[in-house]
Amino acid sequence: MSKESSYGRKNLLISIVFAALIFFLSIKLDPYNQGQLAVALMMFIGILSIVLLTGASGQISLGQGALMAVGGFAAALSILNLGFSIWFAIIAAVLAALVAGLLLGIAAARLSGPYLAGTTLVIALAIPSLATRFDSVFAGDVGLNIDFGNPPGWLTSLMGEVGYEQWQLLATLPFAALALFFTANILSSRTGRSWRALRDHEIAASLAGVKISETKIFVFVISSGFAGLAGVLYGLRGIVGPSVYPISLSLMLLTGAVLGGIRSIIGALIGAILVVFLPDLIEWLMGFLSPSEQVANYLPAMISSLLLILTVVLNPGGIAAGLHHKKRRH
Repeated sequence: MSKESSYGRKNLLISIVFAALIFFLSIKLDPYNQGQLAVALMMFIGILSIVLLTGASGQISLGQGALMAVGGFAAALSILNLGFSIWFAIIAAVLAALVAGLLLGIAAARLSGPYLAGTTLVIALAIPSLATRFDSVFAGDVGLNIDFGNPPGWLTSLMGEVGYEQWQLLATLPFAALALFFTANILSSRTGRSWRALRDHEIAASLAGVKISETKIFVFVISSGFAGLAGVLYGLRGIVGPSVYPISLSLMLLTGAVLGGIRSIIGALIGAILVVFLPDLIEWLMGFLSPSEQVANYLPAMISSLLLILTVVLNPGGIAAGLHHKKRRH
């Protein structure tokens, strides 16, 4: 048995265990936390796109939220204008994001560092403006209404009553498990090793036979597909519009990636849980301290920013890297 085949079986087992654990939580949690966990899985897929792009290949992007918007709008338009089912709309969204990633990757092949980051930031700022400008197509600030619909009959007959939040979580779960499986396979394959070589030393990678421009474009395409998938799932919560994909969404994904560990799949999961559940945890703690309303409104953002600064300064590898080093010492 080859090493890659062995890794593939291991990654499949991990993905199945992951899906089983989330399914168990979907039964035990209350509706609010089911909805929050569904959002965390969407963020997990989005952060995985950064793990592939920045963690694996070293390319910096501040525009993953814009690629999520591409996926969301592509799905909404295909559902409302073409009559696609949700599942075909998700495929259309991923394909649209792949095309956007190809175009962005062609530009990225000529840029690096702050120039690439600046370019992707401009795109993240431009997408909401385009949606507002062409409101006859994208419905402007109001947005396009789509949702996960009702759970299928076979699921309700199997599980009994399935609430909307639980159905949202269960519908997102297979895509999160697949994203986990494919990311793990990519990172443990020869392709992943060539991406890391590009990240660590571009000239050395070129001398070793890695085609730099083609590899950069390919990474952007794959990463964009993940972002597009996260974007359509995020939009299926009820609305696709500029307010759903603001520039802060790109920053939230990057914050989650840095806090959890930008080079780690488990770090992506930790980061997704942090960015989704941390505001609720802070709000719960504030119930004991009873601060002023002005302080309470800004405290979640302040604490998130402080955690981000501390992570960059004290533990650049993120929480996942810290846990890994601790385990090795023991």
